[in-house]
Amino acid sequence: MQKLRRFLSLATAIVIFITGTAFVSNAQSLTKDAWDSYYAASTEIIDAAVMMTPGNNETERYISWYSDVDSGSVTLLDATGNKAGTFTATAKATPDGDHRLGAVISGLEAGKAYSYYCESGDFRSDIYSFTTNNNKSFTALYTTDIHISKSDVDENAIRDKAYNLNSVITAAVTKAALKGNTVDLILSAGDQASDGLRDEYVGLCSTPYIKSIPFATAIGNHDRKSVDYRYFTFQPNTAKMRLKSYVGTDYWFIKGDVLFLIMDSNNISMGDHRRFVKAAVEANPDVKWRVAVMHHDLYSARIPSRESENEMLRLMWAPIADEFGLDLCLLGHSHYYTISNVMYNNKTVAATENGGTVTNPEGTVYMVSGSINNPRNDENVGLSENIGHAYLTEEKIYNLIDFSEDSIVINSYVLESDEKIGSITIEKTTDEGGHVYKTPAKWYYPLVEVIGFIAGFFNNIGRYYDNTQLGYDIPLFEGLFG
Repeated sequence: MQKLRRFLSLATAIVIFITGTAFVSNAQSLTKDAWDSYYAASTEIIDAAVMMTPGNNETERYISWYSDVDSGSVTLLDATGNKAGTFTATAKATPDGDHRLGAVISGLEAGKAYSYYCESGDFRSDIYSFTTNNNKSFTALYTTDIHISKSDVDENAIRDKAYNLNSVITAAVTKAALKGNTVDLILSAGDQASDGLRDEYVGLCSTPYIKSIPFATAIGNHDRKSVDYRYFTFQPNTAKMRLKSYVGTDYWFIKGDVLFLIMDSNNISMGDHRRFVKAAVEANPDVKWRVAVMHHDLYSARIPSRESENEMLRLMWAPIADEFGLDLCLLGHSHYYTISNVMYNNKTVAATENGGTVTNPEGTVYMVSGSINNPRNDENVGLSENIGHAYLTEEKIYNLIDFSEDSIVINSYVLESDEKIGSITIEKTTDEGGHVYKTPAKWYYPLVEVIGFIAGFFNNIGRYYDNTQLGYDIPLFEGLFG
């Protein structure tokens, strides 16, 4: 039966590529009952948690999966089903006694269709297909606070929350197709899991989309509740930091004409973050757009108890956005949908409005999306004066972002009603846009670096203690400094 499944999978992939038809897995657009049946019948594939993440640029992809053995490979197939390369995986030993394997597929050509499968020990995955971009325009799905959650009272909680994620991606893919586009990247601004547990990340990867669309994740505060995120992800261009979170660090990649900076806002060692952004920008001087993705909300201020935290984070993160001319920051944490005004030096320098366009903005737009599985709708919580547009709902929100050489166009929708709830366009007529940076006082960055390092160190002490109480054997130095 397994050999037959592999043969049919390969045959299907070849037919798809020959006919030029986009790959759609049978599990991608299922009813709830059909999803439950798929989940029950696909235990081996689901447990392997195969995932595609971005490589350095469009010529690369990372493929990772769980394995009983510490070696494996990814086989790449071209559009006719012929072998186009075999890529050896590296291994991370997990606390569960097995391994997370990761391989970099390289040498990909623009505008080409490919497929791949993973092998390690007795395991061989299904065949998954993907297509590379052939120009600087592409569409990304932005979401946050997915919160795949394990439950002691509901054995199907992970399965059901994974279905919600699959439904959101299906809706986004369908919506993009109506405009003749494909979803070429998924951006998640943290809290992929509620308790940072391996079973939750396995559920996250159960949707076949994540095996065919590069999935870029930021570290959320819930992802730090355990240690499994450390082993789960493989990323390009990771930051070398003096102080970082035990579970991960900043990384960057290029897609189209966009530099994506995925940053760990749990770590407030701001000197490290600034050096990371500076190095990434200097390594990519000809890339027009700079987009940051991180977890913590800065400006929406919907939850009063968090405003003191947000104020501190603004003082630390906003100067980096100002200095390096970040065009857009995609955030999470608050679970409320908001789009800020154009912000510079912690002040509104230009208003934004729903459906509007800002041209050559002299600052940064900060956006927060709602949570997929834990949406909030509290009419009594106030908005910051720096918010241009907000939408309160307990529905699931997804955002399609169309990137091109001259503009970033964001369109936001709710899943249940299929209603469009917001949009904004950012235009730039030059590579710099309207950004004019003024250097802060000479004492600012040294002071912030010292304060951030001390605060980050004590933060890591707390996480180290919590994780050792959970029974993890973590080397002291790594626990304190990452």
